[in-house]
Amino acid sequence: MKVEIRISSACYLCGLCIESCPTRVFQLLGDHLKVDQDSCIYCRGCEILCPAKAINLRLLDEELTISRRKTLISIK
Repeated sequence: MKVEIRISSACYLCGLCIESCPTRVFQLLGDHLKVDQDSCIYCRGCEILCPAKAINLRLLDEELTISRRKTLISIK
């Protein structure tokens, strides 16, 4: 899966993306964020959790589609 990850200048290096990423895409190196786009699984957790809305993900695989479904009712 090919993903493009963009970090805007709004990033203030809070570290939430580093802590939340299941595949460790992000690393803090001094005063900047290193991004390993090849490890991204497009869960979009970083994009959702970023308080500065500084992370933008884009799926580059043209033939791959991702669908998310919400559970409306859970029957036990």
